[in-house]
Amino acid sequence: MANIELTQLKGIGPSIVEKLNLIGIFNLRDLCFHLPFGYQDRTKITQIVNLQPGDEKLIKVKILSAQSLYRPRKMMVLKSTDESSTINVRFFYFHPAQTRQLKAGTELLCYGKVSLSRYGLEMIHPEYEVISSDHALKDKKLTPVYRVPKGIGQKKIRGFIHAAISKLDFAEDFLDVEKYDSSLNMKIIDALATIHNPDAGINIEEMLPGGSHPARVRLLKEEMIAFQAGMAFLKRKQKRHQAFPLFKENEWTAEVQSNFPFELTSAQARVVSEIKEDLSQAVPMMRLVQGDVGSGKTVVGALAAALALDSSLQVAFMAPTTLLAEQHFLSLKLFFNKQAGKVALLTGSTSSSQRKKILQDLKENKIKLIVGTHALFQKSVEFSNLALIIIDEQHRFGVNQRLALRKKNDSETLAPHQLTLTATPIPRTLSMSVYANMDVSIIDELPPGRKPIQTSCLPLSGKDKLIERMLAATKQGSKVYWICPLIEESENLDLNAVMETYEDLSEHFSQEKVGCLHGKLSANKKQEQIQAFKDSKTSILVSTTVVEVGVDIPDADIMVIENAERFGLAQLHQLRGRIGRGTKESFCILLHKDKIQDVSSQRLQVLVDSQDGFKIAEEDLVIRGPGEIMGAQQTGIVPMKYTNLVRDSQYLMETKKVAELICNEEPELANQLIERWISGSIAFADA
Repeated sequence: MANIELTQLKGIGPSIVEKLNLIGIFNLRDLCFHLPFGYQDRTKITQIVNLQPGDEKLIKVKILSAQSLYRPRKMMVLKSTDESSTINVRFFYFHPAQTRQLKAGTELLCYGKVSLSRYGLEMIHPEYEVISSDHALKDKKLTPVYRVPKGIGQKKIRGFIHAAISKLDFAEDFLDVEKYDSSLNMKIIDALATIHNPDAGINIEEMLPGGSHPARVRLLKEEMIAFQAGMAFLKRKQKRHQAFPLFKENEWTAEVQSNFPFELTSAQARVVSEIKEDLSQAVPMMRLVQGDVGSGKTVVGALAAALALDSSLQVAFMAPTTLLAEQHFLSLKLFFNKQAGKVALLTGSTSSSQRKKILQDLKENKIKLIVGTHALFQKSVEFSNLALIIIDEQHRFGVNQRLALRKKNDSETLAPHQLTLTATPIPRTLSMSVYANMDVSIIDELPPGRKPIQTSCLPLSGKDKLIERMLAATKQGSKVYWICPLIEESENLDLNAVMETYEDLSEHFSQEKVGCLHGKLSANKKQEQIQAFKDSKTSILVSTTVVEVGVDIPDADIMVIENAERFGLAQLHQLRGRIGRGTKESFCILLHKDKIQDVSSQRLQVLVDSQDGFKIAEEDLVIRGPGEIMGAQQTGIVPMKYTNLVRDSQYLMETKKVAELICNEEPELANQLIERWISGSIAFADA
C-alpha cells in the first residue's frame, strides 16, 4: 500500500518522477515523510511601515506604477503602496503575460524577503497573487517550506504531499512502535498532519529543527529508531560474511618494523593489537581508526597491510586525492623497501602504458600492494585475491564507490577486511550511531617531542608586517606554508589567487626561495615542488588546500592561512597539522578580513584555544551539521530526513536501546521501520 507509484497522483509524469527521485522520493510514502525544514507565516498581513530589512512577511499592496527596464539588466519594477508607506517589488525574470497583468491599480498579496536598496525598501521576486480589494485571508495555517529539486516549486511539492497524505491509508500502514517506547504517544498520522500543516498559533521555533514540539519529537525518534535498527542489522549481516584470517608475520612485517624509525606510541601499539585481533578472524574486519593530525595512522595502516601481504594476499590502499595517494605511496615504499617492486600507484594521472602494465600485474598477483585514488574503482581494475582495503578519509568517497571496491574480490564467498583511517574526529555519541556497524579505535596521543602549535589571528591589514616577519624567520632557517584563500568551488579562481600570491611573495623574497603548489600541476611537478621545499631549496611554499593532508615536511614550522574565515574548522585544523611535526616550536597565523562577523570570530577563536581535534570537530559539527562528516553529500540522498545527529544527540542512547529491542523481538517491524524511513539510503553505511 505504502509503495504506491508517484504517477498515481495528478500532475506527476515521468519528468517530475525523475526530479523527485533525485531527492530520495520514490513513492507516496516517501512524499509523506519528506518533512519541511522551515515555515512561513502567511496568516497575517504586515504594514509596510512596520517592515525591517531581513523580514520575511506577507504584504497587501496596490501597484502605483509598473516599469520594464532593460539596462543595466532586464527587470520589472512595481512601485507599490498600502495605506502606511511605499515599497518596490522587483522581478529580474518575467514574461509578457506578467507585464500585461501587473499594471497600475492592480492589488497584490506578496510574500517575500525585505531588503533595503538606495531607493528604499524592496522585495525581490516575492511569491504573489492578484486579488480583489475586499480579499479576505484564507490561510489559517503556517506554510511549510521543503527541500525541492530544480524545476519543482514549493507550491507544487506542497500539493503533492497533501495529495499523498490523503491517498495513503495509514491504518493499513500502522507500525506499533509505541509499545516499545511509551513516550511515542502521538499517532504517526497526527504527527505528520501537524508537521505538514501546523496551526498559526503554534510556536514556529518548537516546530523547527531543534524544537521540542511533540509531533517533531515523535517523528525524529521514530527515524532514529529506524536508522539504528538498520545499523544493527548491518552489523549482523557483516558477521555472516567470511574473510581470509590473517595472522602470519614474516618478511613484510619485519620490513615495516625495521624501517620505522621510532618506537610505536602506546596508543599506536594498542590500536595495532586491536587490528591484529580482528584480522585473525574469519569474518571481515570493519574498523575505523581515528587519530588526530600527525598521530601516525599511516604506520598503523602499513602494519595491518603487512599481515595480509605476509599471507601472499593483496591490499588496496585508497586516498581521496592524487597528492595524498602519492605521499602514501612514497611512505609505503620506504616502509617496504626490499619489496618496493611489488608496490604500485594508480591515479588519474598514471600514463596509459603504465596503467596497462599495472592492471596486468595486479590481475596476475605480481603487485601485492596498490595505492590509488578513485581510479581503483574502475571496472578494468581486477585483483587476484584482495584481502584488505585501507581507506583514508572515507567521508570523501561516495558510498557506491566504496561498495564497488569491496566487490572487487574475485572470490564469491570471501569479503575483504576493511580498515578506515580518519583525522576527522567524531564525538563518541555520534560515532556510535554513524559508525555503529564499525568497531572504533582511537590513537589519542601524539608522538613524543611534539610541541603545541602557537596559533594566532591577524587582520589582513597586518599582512605587510607579517611578510617582513616571515623574511626574518626564513633567514633563521624557518620553512613557511602560505595557504591561499578559498575563493569558491572553482579551481581556476583558486589558481588565480595562488599565482597572485606567488608573484607577490616572489617580489619580497628572491624567486628561488618561493615554491608554488596547486591542483593543476602534473604529479611530477607537484613532487618537484614538495621535494624542493623538503630540501630547503625553497623556504616558502605557496599552496592551495592540496597540502591539507599527506604532505609531511617535519621541519616546516610556520603556516599562514589567508582568509581563514572562509574555511571549515576541521579543514583549518587539518592544514595546521602540516606543521609542528618536528621538535621546533611552530606557529600558525590565521589571516582574516579586517571586519568579520562574530560567528566567524568565535570559530577562529576555537582554533586558537585548542589543539584537540575532537573538541574542534564538535564545534564544527554544531556549526555545519553532520552531513559532510558522514559523506551524505556524496550519495545524493541525505540519509536522515529529519534528524540531525548532533543537534538531537540527547535521544541517541534511548532510541538505540529501543532499536535493539525491536530487532531482537520483532525483526519484521524493524524492517518495516527501515523501509519507511531510510529505504535505499541504508546502503550508504554499508561501505
